[in-house]
Amino acid sequence: MNCTFLKLTGALAALLVLGGCTVGPAHKDPAADLEKFDIKLTDLSFTRDDGLWKQAAPADSLPKGDWWAVFEDPVLSDLLEQCRQKNPDLASAFYRMEQAREAAHMTRAQLYPWANVDGSYSRRGNSSNLDTSSRGTFDEWRIGAGLTWDIDLFGRVRSLLRSETANAQALHDLYQNTLLALQVDVANTYFLLRQYKSEIILLERTLKARKEQTEYVSKRARIVDSDLDLQRTLQQEHEAAAQLAAVMRNQAIAENYMCYLLGDMPGKLSFKVGELSDKFPKLPQAVPSQLLERRPDVAAAERQVAMANAQIGAATAAFFPTFSVTGNAGMASSDFENLFNASSFAWGISPQVYIPLFQAGRLSAQQRVYLVAHKQSLEQYRSTVLKAVREVEDALANVNLVTVEYQKRLAVSEASKKVEELTHKSFELGYIDYFPVSDAQRLSLANEREQLRLKSERLRSAVSLIGSLGGGWSVNEPQHEKVPPQSKQANEK
Repeated sequence: MNCTFLKLTGALAALLVLGGCTVGPAHKDPAADLEKFDIKLTDLSFTRDDGLWKQAAPADSLPKGDWWAVFEDPVLSDLLEQCRQKNPDLASAFYRMEQAREAAHMTRAQLYPWANVDGSYSRRGNSSNLDTSSRGTFDEWRIGAGLTWDIDLFGRVRSLLRSETANAQALHDLYQNTLLALQVDVANTYFLLRQYKSEIILLERTLKARKEQTEYVSKRARIVDSDLDLQRTLQQEHEAAAQLAAVMRNQAIAENYMCYLLGDMPGKLSFKVGELSDKFPKLPQAVPSQLLERRPDVAAAERQVAMANAQIGAATAAFFPTFSVTGNAGMASSDFENLFNASSFAWGISPQVYIPLFQAGRLSAQQRVYLVAHKQSLEQYRSTVLKAVREVEDALANVNLVTVEYQKRLAVSEASKKVEELTHKSFELGYIDYFPVSDAQRLSLANEREQLRLKSERLRSAVSLIGSLGGGWSVNEPQHEKVPPQSKQANEK
């Protein structure tokens, strides 16, 4: 018996030494199609150096900070915090991440021996006509402990653990991506609501002026008998009322969407919406390309490549033998009084080996599945990187060109107001009929509304740039630049 025990001990020692071996490819960070560049806000595209490239080094764990602080808006900061705490989609992504984390813990447990204790009592009666030494009725008492260890000799469980860990990390990155996307939506919707508020104030003021003009032209028509001018003023009045109703409809829809983002039932907003201001966050002159690596979706795609790579190792390990050892020790007796006597002791040890010989190509097909899945995840990673670059390119173009458009629209709006003022004076002096006045008013209102839209678009373009970079930035310069007043700008022109 001692000889048998020594042989089993030697076999276990050998298995422990070999247990550090794993099969399957080692994971390497996928080479990103990112070249070494800096993003210049004065350009409309990336500045690249030919022949230089770098491997991906996801930095999504770097602190992004409260990127919304650059807008210096306490209402926006409060809304983003409400979204983080109450949005159900974000909570769902968090619990999905937690499930993956616990699944990795379950896989890790397979690396260690499993121990158990058990106890039982039975009373049995055997037939007296059976040819057995146990006839009649007897009791059986048992108590004992067992140990089972599936030895991970070729790294199958460790490969699965790496896969589960990478999956949990990917879901954590996707949670962060969901959070960033929701925060971007909240900020965009907030600035859109402020745009609608500004438009409503403008249109209410315009509608009041149109009603006064209708009353004035109505009195004038009784003298000069000009029903055409009266109908044109009525047309302008009704047009302003219709535009006001349209904006109020858009405002109601945006408010409902904001409530959804904040995890509230559609209804009245819990905050007061103000008009658009002239403050615009000051952007840095150059954004280093490493900021792209903070994007959670890029990091999640890289972790999915690692997960697929680990699954190849697990599939490769399936070709090799599986070893397990089961041991048990306990006490057994027909009488409870004798259960704990030395003579009641019983033990057993059972090493087992499972060797796959023929499975009709199932294991080979399984390995090929994971090899193809790894290639697919690598291409998905490259696609994610290209998408990130494209989104930053789009955001940069939008930030630059919408600023130019807004500055030009300021001049257009100022000129159209001047035209409206001059044509109205000519009408009052009797030089022209009301048609040039109505046309000038229509163009002036359209230009002023477009100016408000572009002011909102400037703010939302900054939000989009932040989102495309995976977070904000740090600059040492003042955080805002102020748009010069329209009148001052017009005088300078």
